[in-house]
Amino acid sequence: MLPRHIALLLLLAALSSALAGCEREPRYGPFDQWLVVGLEGNPTNLDPRFSTDAYSSRLVGVIYSSLVRLDESGAPVGDLAENWETPDEVTYRFHLKGGVTFHNGSELTCADIKYTYDLLRAPDSTSPYRSDFRLVENVVCNDERNIEIRLSHPFAPFMIALTVGILPRGVDPATLSDHPVGSGPFRFVEWVREERIVLRRFAGYHGKKARLDGVTFRVLPNGVTRVLELAHGGVDLLQNSIPPEALDQLAQKKGIEMERRPGINYNYLGFNLDHPVLKNRLVREAIARAIDRQDIIKYLWRGSARPAGNLLSPSHWAYNPEVVAYPYTPDIAKKLLDDAGYPDPDGPGPDVRFGLTYKTSTNRLRRRIAEVIKTQLAQVGIGIKVRSYEWGTFYRDIKSGNFELYSLAWVGVVEPDHYRAIFHSSNIPPNGTQMNRNRYRNKEIDRLTEAGRSTANVEKRKRIYAEVQRIAAYELPYVSLYYTDDVVARRRYVKGWRIRPGGDFMCLPEVRIER
Repeated sequence: MLPRHIALLLLLAALSSALAGCEREPRYGPFDQWLVVGLEGNPTNLDPRFSTDAYSSRLVGVIYSSLVRLDESGAPVGDLAENWETPDEVTYRFHLKGGVTFHNGSELTCADIKYTYDLLRAPDSTSPYRSDFRLVENVVCNDERNIEIRLSHPFAPFMIALTVGILPRGVDPATLSDHPVGSGPFRFVEWVREERIVLRRFAGYHGKKARLDGVTFRVLPNGVTRVLELAHGGVDLLQNSIPPEALDQLAQKKGIEMERRPGINYNYLGFNLDHPVLKNRLVREAIARAIDRQDIIKYLWRGSARPAGNLLSPSHWAYNPEVVAYPYTPDIAKKLLDDAGYPDPDGPGPDVRFGLTYKTSTNRLRRRIAEVIKTQLAQVGIGIKVRSYEWGTFYRDIKSGNFELYSLAWVGVVEPDHYRAIFHSSNIPPNGTQMNRNRYRNKEIDRLTEAGRSTANVEKRKRIYAEVQRIAAYELPYVSLYYTDDVVARRRYVKGWRIRPGGDFMCLPEVRIER
């Protein structure tokens, strides 16, 4: 059982006192139909070609339209495409909606879609999504509203690739990371780094118009601050950014409604596999067996998470439950470290077998989890130094490979081809998707993930990805930690918000304020 830290007690006391206090007048914004959402981190890039972190991707989803989008079951449905047909395994024909305009007033045509895909698949493209378009042989505009895409080989997840946002031809693409111009339900107004992002309803949107006048996303890294701002009306809604220790107090707070459901966001511990110690599989298994996930879930997450064994959640059609698991067994962990050539120099004494640096963000909960893992690993003789950084610096370090250990989450994974993005050797930065940050190399994983994207047969894909999951669970490029629940807390006057898989913001057009 984890000790109850003084800091945690003080935090709970502060929350209880503050939540019981008098409320400020709610913040209405410039219009009655204006929503304020609290974020725990700052987006890094609002260009859909480069947005890979969760904060950026969620905002990009409501600023840009795409050829198709995913519904709540993860199936592709039309967005800019009115309908489509696939006469064979390598040909895709789309008929576009008419009368679509970008936020700058220019009309969207087939040429904008071709322009976007040509940028993504260009030889000099540095987009992490370039590999999704490498099999595109040709993009042809038959006229302004009809486009044909031909692949060189069958590519099962290609419809998922087509959810990337479409760029306007007349805007310098170099400016889009800070000043996005899309055709989605909300248009960009301003971005004050580390403070706020403001969006306004786009009156010319081609779909159902948003009911809100606009949304302000306030960046509030401190969890206590986020909770107090919600309690006092400074923000209207928090999603997946509520400190677990505040859940019970918020649930009892007058004027606030909460909703929780099992989520698919996968949390993991990552390794630099080029590190002379961590490249040893026995060391990685020892670390996996030295981490008590159940205690972390019970005492830090307050039960709002479930142990994970795979990137894919148990609700996913390709999930393989029959993979090797690593329960909390510190005695076995110690023996594995001995077998790996790292005996404990002084038994239960203070000397360590070896030391590692664990990087995380400045988020209070993430730092606390890191400290607990540090304590657990110390019990088997591994010395850990925890280093926490603000989100942008931390994320840059992870993307560039400047780490030994780190923890992160993959958000909203619905397509098992994600295994190729994160584990195929061609995606080690700076190549491909650049998402194989651990520098994992396995020829069988390379072969299987190529095969998995080359067939549309669901049963064949299920067998292929079952084997991918089996190998990954054994080799441990990641230590699977847990799937976190999706939790929303909102002011009672916020109506129409729906939790979507992965916690995206695609329900925003349906949200309204009823005071």
